[in-house]
Amino acid sequence: MEMTFLTRTHAAGGSGKANNMAATSVSIPGSSNSTVTLNFDSTANSGLAAQIAAQIGAGVATGSIVTAYDTAGPPPALAATVRGVYVQTESPIAILPPGYTTDLVTKSGPAVVLGSSANNQVVLSDAKTNLTFLAGAGSGTVVAGGGTDRLLVTGGSSSSWALYTGNGNDIIAALGALSATVGAGGGTNAILLGSGHDLVISQGKDLISAGSASVTVDASGAKSDFVQGGSSHLLFLGGAGGATILGGSGSDTYFGAAGSTGSQYIQGGSGGNNLLIAGDGAATLAGGGNNDQLFAYGSVQQYLRAGAGNETLSAALSTANDTLAGGSGKDQLIGGLGADKFIAGTGQATVTAGAGKSVFEFINHHAGGSMVVNGIFDPNSIKIDLDGYNNDAVNKALQSQMVTNGAVSITLSDGTTVTFDNITSLNRSNFTSH
Repeated sequence: MEMTFLTRTHAAGGSGKANNMAATSVSIPGSSNSTVTLNFDSTANSGLAAQIAAQIGAGVATGSIVTAYDTAGPPPALAATVRGVYVQTESPIAILPPGYTTDLVTKSGPAVVLGSSANNQVVLSDAKTNLTFLAGAGSGTVVAGGGTDRLLVTGGSSSSWALYTGNGNDIIAALGALSATVGAGGGTNAILLGSGHDLVISQGKDLISAGSASVTVDASGAKSDFVQGGSSHLLFLGGAGGATILGGSGSDTYFGAAGSTGSQYIQGGSGGNNLLIAGDGAATLAGGGNNDQLFAYGSVQQYLRAGAGNETLSAALSTANDTLAGGSGKDQLIGGLGADKFIAGTGQATVTAGAGKSVFEFINHHAGGSMVVNGIFDPNSIKIDLDGYNNDAVNKALQSQMVTNGAVSITLSDGTTVTFDNITSLNRSNFTSH
């Protein structure tokens, strides 16, 4: 009998508390009317274990599955049509013999399971077990009851693993070209990924090191996440917790959550084509490459910073007083409903002012490019902040005024040019300096 399993479900948009319930028990039928009972500190994991238990029970009932205990000596050889379930109650190390693809670990404390190269391997462990599982090939499912767990699987592109841990502080490594679903529990976890296509369901405070293919992180129930993007294509779905993402050399998509209270620092990958949409709360979004799109969101002040590529920074979804900083490329900066600040970079920025009163900041030795501003029709609403320029900078800027086709332009001492469409003159009241 070949066992197949459903993926674990979790409560979306929460704080991870749905995963941190009191221990629940799962009873697994065995041969000769025996029963193996495992405890789980996660209701999600106990639900998945119950599905597996039902399939084992069905196989035992038909004689296609037999169980063997480590206390009874070496497990018996199996017929080709029969699968074995090994029950590890005392042995500190178990090497699954041929035909035995399932290990039920009831042993308290440290327990090591060395997997085989078979497909559809299954390991279930108790909440009091500190599980170490190692597999260099094959595929399968590991559902840990709790404890402090260490899971390491490797394999090629034909391998796939589902790895679920409880609320301990765990290390999960899914390396090589295999595809993995990782359901880290509510603890502080380290997750290392390889070159496969992976899904991470984050519930705790997780450190995630992505590999080189594609990674989806569902952090809707996480407490906080730190992600190193590697060269992967990352899709991150945020929740109420905070997130720090360093995009690496790939391309990244980030969706923050409405109602988020954690701090967000999101750096797009240098591969460009990043789509970064902040959630509620404090956020810094930084572009990483060409064709990036960065969006502020909500009612809390946020900071958007362009990188080296041609990027779009927008506060159109925000009611807060946001800051949008141009980079060294050709950038589009779009204001929102708040009193936004636009900081010039060394590239060419086009600014569409929002509904609020805008401030245009120029930092000596950090500007030097050009800025074209449209969407302003009242010159009295223009505020230009010169930071780090000499005392005569305002006078020289006013003296440099030129009007072309109904747009006034000024030039600053570092070579920065600023043009305001539909405005024909500026005066000293438009400037502040420090």
